[in-house]
Amino acid sequence: MTLSTQRKSSYDFLICRNQKDDTYTLYRVDPKAETLFTPIQLSADASFDRTWRMAQVGGYLLQWSPLCTQHGGEGYQFNLVEFDPESSNPLSAAVVESGFWKKTKFWGNYRHSYSNNPDEGQNLDLTPMTSFILSMIPAKGRGTFELWNFDPQGILDFKPDPLPAPYSPQNGFPLIKSGHTLIPMGNYVLDRLPDRKSFRLWSFDPQLETPLSLPAVQEGCWDKVAENSELTAIGSHVLEWHSARGSYRLWGFDPEHPDVLTGPVREGTLPSAIGADAILSGYQPRMPVQAQRAGTPGTIDFMRSKIRHVVYYMLESRSFDNVCGWLYENGDSGCHFIGSQEPFEGASAENYNYDGDNKVFVSKYQDGKLSPQWDLVALDQDPFHDTTDNLQQMFSEEPGYWGRATPDMGGYILNNANPQVMETFSPEQLPILNGLARHFGISDRWFCSVPGGTDVNRAFSVTGSAFNMLGTWEGGSIYANWPESSHRQSIWKTLWSHGITDWKIYNSVLWENVVFTYQLYLQGQVPSVDANPTQYLSSIDQFKQDARHGNLPAFSYLEPAWIAPKGATSYHPGGDLVPGERELNEIYEAVKSGPGWENTLLIITFDKNGGIYDHVAPPYAKKPWPNDLNNGFAYDLMGPRVPTIMVSPWIRQQSVIRAEGDIPFDSTSFAATLLDWFGIPKPLWGLGDRIDAAPTFETVFQADQPRTDAPTLTPPYDKSFPQDS
Repeated sequence: MTLSTQRKSSYDFLICRNQKDDTYTLYRVDPKAETLFTPIQLSADASFDRTWRMAQVGGYLLQWSPLCTQHGGEGYQFNLVEFDPESSNPLSAAVVESGFWKKTKFWGNYRHSYSNNPDEGQNLDLTPMTSFILSMIPAKGRGTFELWNFDPQGILDFKPDPLPAPYSPQNGFPLIKSGHTLIPMGNYVLDRLPDRKSFRLWSFDPQLETPLSLPAVQEGCWDKVAENSELTAIGSHVLEWHSARGSYRLWGFDPEHPDVLTGPVREGTLPSAIGADAILSGYQPRMPVQAQRAGTPGTIDFMRSKIRHVVYYMLESRSFDNVCGWLYENGDSGCHFIGSQEPFEGASAENYNYDGDNKVFVSKYQDGKLSPQWDLVALDQDPFHDTTDNLQQMFSEEPGYWGRATPDMGGYILNNANPQVMETFSPEQLPILNGLARHFGISDRWFCSVPGGTDVNRAFSVTGSAFNMLGTWEGGSIYANWPESSHRQSIWKTLWSHGITDWKIYNSVLWENVVFTYQLYLQGQVPSVDANPTQYLSSIDQFKQDARHGNLPAFSYLEPAWIAPKGATSYHPGGDLVPGERELNEIYEAVKSGPGWENTLLIITFDKNGGIYDHVAPPYAKKPWPNDLNNGFAYDLMGPRVPTIMVSPWIRQQSVIRAEGDIPFDSTSFAATLLDWFGIPKPLWGLGDRIDAAPTFETVFQADQPRTDAPTLTPPYDKSFPQDS
């Protein structure tokens, strides 16, 4: 499904099925409307087998039968359908996949039962968890479970199967057993205990062998939820309904609140069709473009109506001060500030670190000049930039991070024993990076997601977290075997689970004989992609051809040529910066010269500051997963600033964008904006709490007409790469 085929409705839906017959009703649910439940007109013969169960997983509706016999074996029939609320019979929509699961798929071959319940396998207990499915065999003594990988195009034994393989092995929950009701809520699962008064809130973490792992995030006893009422998730709300009384209450959901359920935000009388025999299921379709806002610059609907292609190019290891700090050295008059009107926060020769007892001030490499007499290589060694190093660079004195101090940004030379970390480059030396920033837009309040290295920061940009890892694992057996173990999902799995396949990763070089981004952040998550990866992987040269000929996918992810003494295009310290500038210019020219230029957004950013000085103190931040903790670090602090440049004819010249509110941009802002642009509801992202709280940057699109003055820029030169080479 592409952006042009969005659902017309922007509401959540409630499916009400009748256990006595096969009839059902459908309601549009809008907490802001005068009437919460608005019935949808269905055909007179609209029906669905009352013995079947159903649940939304990803952007689809999964339906499955009770235990039956087919071809001499016991199991469960299933259908995967695209739910269309505007259909006259939406539960009988076109089938994407259908088939038969053998009972042994979920029970295994080595035992026939897990409890003393003779009807244990009569119904299959499946709970959707964003882009996964949890199967449960609940017993009084053991809550047997298995987490399944959801793939709407999945194949198993040459047959269609949306649950083609387990994501974690079969195991037993220590505290979740029979009588528990699991209610998935985005990154969490609300567990209503058998006494119906007590609850636990679990963090859902697909990379753990027990994906609902101790400790629980919250637990307590409700005094405001009736024991004889039922609870059903509808989007970001929980519906409490009492069929005997004919009443409802709609609760907000807040994982940090002691009761988890807040409000109620609405209460009233249930529709008459929701009686004692009702089974309720919520459904969230993809968000449509709101026509009334599509013409208003700065809105997500404006971005979605104008932008058809997003290109994301993440470079390496440069701070904001280091490569873009002098962009407006002579004053920021003429700048178009978005988000706040504060002056441009650039580099200053008054900022310093101590080298022993001596102050080393920020300076320009070779006075900011180009010359055939020297190379654009300011650092003769790669600065330290693991998390422990970053924390020392940001906190030169105790109590530091563990005392929740404000970073003083005074420890860069102390940590590196190298005053070169205070050197910077001028716009004359890096005219492509700075030229694009000046002619289009840049953020001077965009931070690394975490004080740390390459792998963890790139992980934040495409998965919403660092996998609870520190450091890097880009070599050796851990790198080679990484896809073999379960990890938190990436944006590509989220997109795939909603039927969005119009994307591609373009790489410049292989790293350890594989495509780096695919190896660490995608492989092993989508079986259909792993079966045919070449369809979704290509070269940077192919990207340039695709851009020039109007063949770009909706989402392009670009890799540079990684670190090398000469020829690297990643801007990594230790390498000459001219190749990086030339490559960036070629990418820009390919996009600009193509027929899709008017509808394309090119984002250029850096994964981390790489141990290079920046003067702005990063803020503390939302933890990505509640139980994340590694060597005393809780992933609740951003790293130093990095440049993020946005290029589009819908961006006004000299735009400087900041986030509105107290939370600044970090790399999860890219992922959040991308998923909003695709119209995927936030409760279905499954990428953790940091990305859920991240501000988005659709406000950068302030031009009411596409600009026609895209500049032609000239790359720099130096001793190794002369002007005519």
